[in-house]
Amino acid sequence: MKMQKRVLTFLMTLMMVLGLAACGDGGGASAAGVYKVTKMSSEGIEMTTEEMSELFGMEVDMTLELKDDNTFVLDLGFLAAEGEEGNSGTWKLDGDSLTLSANGEDITTTYDGKTIVLEEGTEILTFEKQ
Repeated sequence: MKMQKRVLTFLMTLMMVLGLAACGDGGGASAAGVYKVTKMSSEGIEMTTEEMSELFGMEVDMTLELKDDNTFVLDLGFLAAEGEEGNSGTWKLDGDSLTLSANGEDITTTYDGKTIVLEEGTEILTFEKQ
């Protein structure tokens, strides 16, 4: 139960950060596509989506869609069922740095052509292109 609270707290923190994030200008569209969260790390504890699904007893299916028009949509999957909504904004790619912007804040992630790694303090989310 303690692990469930940590995971849920992390995911809600991520939503708050993205909920605070800024409108940016466009970057290259090469990163466009749908990315699915595959693992999460919080305070040194790493879990795959399969492990999170077992822990919560439901499918953990968060996706990040980067559209060709340099907008993004974050779908929180199971958190949406808890009353949380996804988020949207703009994205910009500069080399291996991908910036997500929404609601006045920017979040810079690492992008390698297939994987987006979002780090916020000791929390890390890894999204893989589908």
